[in-house]
Amino acid sequence: MVAFLLIFALMLNLTDCLYIHTVQTFQDLRQQGQKGPAVAFTALLSKHTDVSSRAVVKYDRILSNVGGAYHPSTGIFTAPYKGVYSISCSLMSNLSNNVHLQITKNGAKLSILYSAKDTNPLAGQTLQLLLNKGDKIWIQNNNAKVAKLHDHGSYNMFSGALITRM
Repeated sequence: MVAFLLIFALMLNLTDCLYIHTVQTFQDLRQQGQKGPAVAFTALLSKHTDVSSRAVVKYDRILSNVGGAYHPSTGIFTAPYKGVYSISCSLMSNLSNNVHLQITKNGAKLSILYSAKDTNPLAGQTLQLLLNKGDKIWIQNNNAKVAKLHDHGSYNMFSGALITRM
């Protein structure tokens, strides 16, 4: 009976230690996430845009670019810190064509958005991604032909925000 009580007390002590370590780890991660400047951007297309086969979409109407990590001249977002980011994209094609855009990380396809011709449907996706410092995210035409995007500053959007640093 004494051995049972001793083992039980030892298990409670280990459980308490594990709980305290877990709470401290989450507190450390939360504090790390609050260090450093914020990172967030939203960019739109300002006009109807033709995007060549497999080319990067260059969103040129910048609503915000806190931290300067989105580069409108290239259409590429570069993660300035390791962390969890929220990345979003919306798509509306021109009535004349089907469009497939892909969310791309360092050259690898993560996800595809689709908008059919003759209907002007709006497609959108949001991904939460663990990115390393220097990882690059962009939106590119996944079609083997020119993609015609319908816009005048409000339908086609690319945005991202750092949720927490790791």
